[in-house]
Amino acid sequence: MRTAAIKTQSPVQELFFMIAPPRHIASDVAVLKDDVHYLIGHDFEDRFSKAHISLFKYTGEHIEDMIEFVEEKAASFEAFNVFLKDFNVFHNGSKRTIYMDIVNKYPIREVFENLVKEDRDFTPHITIAKNLSAEDFLKCWPYLKELNYSNQHFPCDRITVLVRNGKKWMHYKDICFGK
Repeated sequence: MRTAAIKTQSPVQELFFMIAPPRHIASDVAVLKDDVHYLIGHDFEDRFSKAHISLFKYTGEHIEDMIEFVEEKAASFEAFNVFLKDFNVFHNGSKRTIYMDIVNKYPIREVFENLVKEDRDFTPHITIAKNLSAEDFLKCWPYLKELNYSNQHFPCDRITVLVRNGKKWMHYKDICFGK
């Protein structure tokens, strides 16, 4: 396990706990984000963020305690496969978020609930385009909904932790599952 030495201005740090897909899936997501950019004709929120499945963020002074907590929990997690299929949409008022759908949400929900708490609104996904206006959504959704993205899966055996360094997120460490 590698740990990056990140210097920050204050004792308060922000960590981001996620599941990171392998390069070939991250590359597919980057191409899809480029397609959305082409279809709507301008940048959009999180266009350049790397593919990931969000678990939670932590902001505070006790990051080592939080890391230790997650490591203890992760020691009891079993590795599983994440199966991806097609695309779906979140509706948030007048905004739309297009995401890559996960077929087997239960194992990811179980990881999330062991780390955070039960949350019926937690839907594991990989974001393609976040908070699009209705007009932009209508420009790209007909294209994306017709794409057949299936038979893609990857093993999940770790949680990736990023730390905020200014405006960027940097790799901090990977926490491997114990089983």
